[in-house]
Amino acid sequence: MNREEIREKTMQLIYQMDINGEFDYEKASPVDENVKIMNKPQAVATLEAVRDHIGEIDEIIRANLDKWSFERVARTDLAILRTAVAEMMYVDSIPGSVSINEAVKMSKRFSDEKSYAFVNSVLSKIDKYLSSQKKSGE
Repeated sequence: MNREEIREKTMQLIYQMDINGEFDYEKASPVDENVKIMNKPQAVATLEAVRDHIGEIDEIIRANLDKWSFERVARTDLAILRTAVAEMMYVDSIPGSVSINEAVKMSKRFSDEKSYAFVNSVLSKIDKYLSSQKKSGE
């Protein structure tokens, strides 16, 4: 299973956890095809970040939505955004640009035809914000 497939399965599990209202991946009952990612370090790092920081992840997404309310964001797009933001904020081994690029690809595959532009816009703003925070913290 390559990194892209792991990321997609991770996003699908985050979507499932959102539907179930429980973000602790260890308590989740993933569909059979997603069980394989539970022992992949890339997936575990992202799932742990979501479990431990869902409030912060959602807040940064919320703060970077233009003319949208958080509640209006499609659940698929939200799962994609949460996956990317978790990687950008808490998984140092994945560059922000890679997280954004992969999120855009996932939105083209799993969401509607306009979602990729929305996802790209939100994540680009978040990336700029995170970069400015790192520079001011140095």
